[in-house]
Amino acid sequence: MEVDRRTAEVLSRARIGMLALNAGRLPLVNPAAFRFAGGAVWMTTSRHATKLALARRDPHASFLVEGEGRTVVLRGLLETFDPRSLGSQVRALLEGPAFAWNLTGYALKNAAYIGGYLLELASVPAEWWPHNRVLLRLRVEHARQLRRDETMLRPPGARARLSGVPAEVARSLEGAAGYLCWQTSRGPTLAPVEWAPEGLDAMLRLTPGVGRGPCLGSSCALVLERHHPYRATRMVGTCVRGRLAEEADGVRLVTERVTWWRGFRVRTLTVRRRAVVAV
Repeated sequence: MEVDRRTAEVLSRARIGMLALNAGRLPLVNPAAFRFAGGAVWMTTSRHATKLALARRDPHASFLVEGEGRTVVLRGLLETFDPRSLGSQVRALLEGPAFAWNLTGYALKNAAYIGGYLLELASVPAEWWPHNRVLLRLRVEHARQLRRDETMLRPPGARARLSGVPAEVARSLEGAAGYLCWQTSRGPTLAPVEWAPEGLDAMLRLTPGVGRGPCLGSSCALVLERHHPYRATRMVGTCVRGRLAEEADGVRLVTERVTWWRGFRVRTLTVRRRAVVAV
């Protein structure tokens, strides 16, 4: 799929985007270094990563990229290429030199990030070492660019912290931009969102320019993330998953599950609420 010049500029300059996958009832969103070329988004991950298992089960995915005051949302189907798989090797060979060229382009674009990864290899879990990497390719079927006036969201307060994550993660994510993911008939989609902590939950507001958003009662995921220019071990973020409920002053994301990460350390917790018994 070809994209217009402005969209291509955003995709060529950004290095980190948000990948949204269908994880059953609750969607899952993770950051990923990428390169856009040949109408596709090229990424790598660990063969032990949850996102790989989800992509093989349901290839429908979306990818959000921000840059220069613009937000680009790409939607399509994910393909996986495992160097240890004979089938993947054959598919790569059949695509000819373009496949190798796109891999080279990915490495050149993310050279600083890859260099930082190799520099800290001793502290990286073996599951994420080079011999355990696989390739993900999102073949784009639809691209949408949100204009600047549609994404001028008010940043959260400097002391806005989520209470469902460790204190050190919450401090790192103070005032971080938020992204909301929800399911559509064509797979998951993403959009920037205003957020504010409300106990274990979060209050949300999408701008009108996003278009038709999620319905009340639907399952959604709120993602907050900060990344280092080249050190993967210093990336920090959280994915808060739950359902939407209407409130007098907005929409509440009622938290059911929280995933947080710092570097390659990832943990998921189920939120248990105290039952209130009427007497």
